[in-house]
Amino acid sequence: MLKLWFVANTLLWPFNVDAGGLKLGLNVILLTLVGTVWLLKNQRFSGYSVNVLSGLFIFLIFSYLAAITGICTDKFLKFALTAPVFIFLIFVGLEVGWRSTDNDWLNLQKVSQWVLLVAFAGFIIEALLPGSFPLQAGSRSEGKFSGLFAEPSHVAFSLFPSIAILLVAESKPMRRKGILALVSLLLFSRSSTLIALIVVWVSYRMFAQGKFRQVLLAVPAMALIVALGAMVDYDRFVGPTLERVAGVVGASETQNMSSLVYLQGWQDAWNNLLRTEGLGLGFNMMGCTPLPDVQARDILSSVMHIELNSEDGSHLFGKIVSEAGIFGILFFIVIIWWWIRIEKKFRKYGLNKTTAAISIQMALIFTFIAQAFIRSPGYFSGGFLLMIVAVSASAKWRRECIARDVANRGGVQ
Repeated sequence: MLKLWFVANTLLWPFNVDAGGLKLGLNVILLTLVGTVWLLKNQRFSGYSVNVLSGLFIFLIFSYLAAITGICTDKFLKFALTAPVFIFLIFVGLEVGWRSTDNDWLNLQKVSQWVLLVAFAGFIIEALLPGSFPLQAGSRSEGKFSGLFAEPSHVAFSLFPSIAILLVAESKPMRRKGILALVSLLLFSRSSTLIALIVVWVSYRMFAQGKFRQVLLAVPAMALIVALGAMVDYDRFVGPTLERVAGVVGASETQNMSSLVYLQGWQDAWNNLLRTEGLGLGFNMMGCTPLPDVQARDILSSVMHIELNSEDGSHLFGKIVSEAGIFGILFFIVIIWWWIRIEKKFRKYGLNKTTAAISIQMALIFTFIAQAFIRSPGYFSGGFLLMIVAVSASAKWRRECIARDVANRGGVQ
């Protein structure tokens, strides 16, 4: 089940069906159907999953009250339709993580390779048959391929978990495959999102894990690719990314669309936090009318005459804070605290099958945190659901560690 969960939330989520104006991702449909059968066959649920689900249910009741008494309610139908699916998938994910073995997690290394092969096959098909991918024509003109995904940023946050799993592998050949995949992704589908993820990942490996040697092997290769791109065609290969970065830094003067959309997410989060007095708009209510009156949206509307990413906030941090208010901020504090705590704990143990599995779980939690602040469209897009199984599995491991420590102390006495 863990393999299916991973593939569905990396490759299948971009495909969706329209159900009465509400788009349902193929990953949601598949995991809901398979998850129902899987739970019916395994009806003994962990106490951890039940406790987390109880807390989530209480939060959604509070969110419902905030939504119906809030400043806008025109997205309430979306709340009502997606909340039950959200609760169910969270419960399935918690159980998948809790029941998965170390071997299940280590098998994700092989699965990640297949995921990357399928994605790169999509790039090649797009290059050979560009007419079959009309929506990607804009990014393709800049030398970027998206294949199965709508745009290069979607490629980055969808495939980076697979690359991260290879990069933390215990074997050198597997790690080299991860570096090769990352360099290849820069060649085929570079984006500001991918570059930002690389920067935070390198920082993570250097400072949190002390992997200076591995980083020193990867950084020159990626720098060489950027330099070659600049020499071949600076305006096509390097300029757009630098323009976006400059647009975020110089927010008051930029007209770069990607920068404005990103800034809009942050401005919406702050504005929604203020106008709901910290309570939030309600689950999946972002984008309800009236929209926040923020500078980035004004520029997009008045100069470019477009409205983008009002419902997903461009990144998940902005969406969660807009919809959950101070509870959304608390959620991120707890997740970051948990990641740091488990990182410190499993570093104390020697290299073995269990710690190798834990390193995969920590990589998935970290990539979720990074993506949530950089680029991620919603709760069902993959990264969030991958984080759920990783947190559940690491919670089980920590409980086992505590039980073992207590037993050892008892034995000494």
